[in-house]
Amino acid sequence: MFRVRSSFKGKLKVDAPLQAVKNFFANLSHFTEMLGGVEAIRREPGGIARWIIATDTPVGNVRFSFPVSESSPRADMIEWSPAANERENLLRYSLKFEESNNRTVVDISHQVELRRNRAWDLHPGVGLMGEARLSSALQRRINEAIEEFLVRVKEKLETGQVDPGTQGIQRVS
Repeated sequence: MFRVRSSFKGKLKVDAPLQAVKNFFANLSHFTEMLGGVEAIRREPGGIARWIIATDTPVGNVRFSFPVSESSPRADMIEWSPAANERENLLRYSLKFEESNNRTVVDISHQVELRRNRAWDLHPGVGLMGEARLSSALQRRINEAIEEFLVRVKEKLETGQVDPGTQGIQRVS
């Protein structure tokens, strides 16, 4: 089995109330507007949200579809996990929210795993690179995109540039 993996863990400290921060992250359109590489997020039957992500890699531009379903176990979290039947393109992210003195801290965890029987099944040029090199390139791209996204989120929330009417999960195409 050929596997390419990437993960991100971090904290975001925002001078904004918890509910405003949670509402911001619950609105999936913010990811398509502000997170590099996320081309679209489409709602599907059965509570599935399909993330379409594209990025440049050493083997060229690649595009993948990640079906996820909400799996938040607690009220202070937003969590999306791979859809029950997904075996190839796995995306999981969780956001845990804590508030203290009108400041919100968000613990962020993000994992991506691409699974194929052979490297060639992922992309024709991947066989020349190998799992470790491709995972490293993916890790770097994802970290850069998420770090830039978090800077933009913090700025938007702290300057009040968030439309209060855009709460909850919305259909994005």
